[in-house]
Amino acid sequence: MKILLVGAGSIGGTTAVMLKEHGVDIEIAEANKERAEKIRTEGLKLTGALGDHCQKLTVYTDVSEIDTLYDVCIIATKFFALQAVARAYLPVVKENGLFVSMQNGICTGRLAEVVGKNRTVGCMIGFGATLQPDGVINVTSSGELKIGRLNGRMDQQIAELASIYNNLLPTKAVKNIDEYLYSKLIVNSCINSIAPLTGQTVGVMMKSDKAKAIFLEIAREGTFVAKKLGMHVPPYAKVLNYNLLILSEAKWFKKVCAAVTGVVGKRFGDVRPSTLQALDRGEKTEIDIFNGYIIEQGKKAGVPTPVNQQIYDFIKAIEAGEEKSCMENLDRIKI
Repeated sequence: MKILLVGAGSIGGTTAVMLKEHGVDIEIAEANKERAEKIRTEGLKLTGALGDHCQKLTVYTDVSEIDTLYDVCIIATKFFALQAVARAYLPVVKENGLFVSMQNGICTGRLAEVVGKNRTVGCMIGFGATLQPDGVINVTSSGELKIGRLNGRMDQQIAELASIYNNLLPTKAVKNIDEYLYSKLIVNSCINSIAPLTGQTVGVMMKSDKAKAIFLEIAREGTFVAKKLGMHVPPYAKVLNYNLLILSEAKWFKKVCAAVTGVVGKRFGDVRPSTLQALDRGEKTEIDIFNGYIIEQGKKAGVPTPVNQQIYDFIKAIEAGEEKSCMENLDRIKI
């Protein structure tokens, strides 16, 4: 497979380096001309959980520079750019080629509106990474990946793509990709909302009992929404079993929850989630595709999501400069 990856940020850059290092035919489209030139001449560098790596890649800064056709286009930009990127790069992807969404949240439907359901693939991202000011990507955590067609079909194309992604991290092709994406979305809605609320890394914020309680309420609301919509949500990372969140009256529930939130705090200890990184750069967060998605689906299903709504409104106020991130904000969330 000949692959084009659009967006050489933390997630896309990590993917490109690891695939290139293992002999995959992959090229990059990166709109930032200064970054593109640095990747061409010095290489794209990784440090952290996957070790130290550096690869020079062929980089384009605009689709007009491309004179070949690709089998796969991986889009690793922010979600708000997804549809525009897909439209722009449609002409350089084969008629039966695949488009892979590597965004946070559930963006497969947005991608399918542009390229069609049969060409749409979702990827549940099981690792974390940060693009540092010097252009080096620090991989902060590793895990596993899930990929799958939006139409659920399992065929040679998706099997080959899963094999290619195995060069990055252990990858499994699944039929129900949106359910796995929702599983990750719930975790993201917890971590990526509490972090900008507090201004702290995951490890620091999860030492707070109130943060743990908010984490569980966000996840519970997301789980009830999924249940009402008839969606089965698989456990995340084999640790966070969402079915248990519905059993809040069980005597052992608090012990299980304490163990789960403790594991999350340790696993993602020094991580500054993407929403907090966005605030650091003076940008808007992706809260709309995290807690905002749960709120939206909750309204459709007739399920109240009061904690998600409070968090969402608070972070919008922080984005607007009306509030500031601090640990004391936790006490202002009613659960």
